[in-house]
Amino acid sequence: MTRTVSEISQLVAQGMAALDVAPMADVFAADAVYELPFLGHRVEGRAAILAALAAGGERARALGLEKVQVTTRDSADGFIVELVAEGRNPHTGEDYRFPSSVGLLTVRDGEVTVYRDFPNTGAAKTMIGAKTVFQRFLDASVENRWDDLADLYAEDVVIELPFTPAGVPRLTHGREELRERFRAAGQLRRMTKAENVVVHETADPEVLVAEFDLLGEFDGEPFTSTYAMVVTVRDGKIVYSRDYSDTAAAAERIARFTASRTGTPAG
Repeated sequence: MTRTVSEISQLVAQGMAALDVAPMADVFAADAVYELPFLGHRVEGRAAILAALAAGGERARALGLEKVQVTTRDSADGFIVELVAEGRNPHTGEDYRFPSSVGLLTVRDGEVTVYRDFPNTGAAKTMIGAKTVFQRFLDASVENRWDDLADLYAEDVVIELPFTPAGVPRLTHGREELRERFRAAGQLRRMTKAENVVVHETADPEVLVAEFDLLGEFDGEPFTSTYAMVVTVRDGKIVYSRDYSDTAAAAERIARFTASRTGTPAG
């Protein structure tokens, strides 16, 4: 028996509210199309659409989504679905509630043939945007969580160190190479806190400039490192970072450490 628009909208609302595609398993036509015009994405076919919606639900859960308020309204050729998201951002601990998307669904012969989804991209970027990722970067750094720090970077990240001394590579390619560097440095130093943190947003929402001091201990001696970073964040990961620091002071610390271990005077 062919479903009515009202019956289909109820099943979609049920699935959206529960972040569960099961109630929507057979509401889409076999050749249905799912479009995200703001993002330029297009998915074709029932199975691919359900997979895309399921993946979106997993991303929402990872961002602390706890409740979805769903409102549906019939239209001339189908129905409209509006979603309001509520939860707690796991990165900041802050509660949130915001309109998350509006969808326009076309129904023919008892099936959804087209789903045009318009998400609140501004809110999504705030949730996992550059400022949030940078704060997680600082938190992992001062808590000496080196693997967690590495996991903030994209698999193919590029790190540029413009002030690196001659003979030392200026570029680091890839998250795993960076992870090994973090682990090695963690054997010699312990970070304690960050101070004088200033974050400058730019015209590009994926890019920020940060100034900060990291305080810690190197071979039992206190030290402060001052940084300026130009960071690009995409899909919740650092994809590129240009890091400026006082490499001469760092080299001096390492020389003193080496001298203390070998008995050779530093310098």
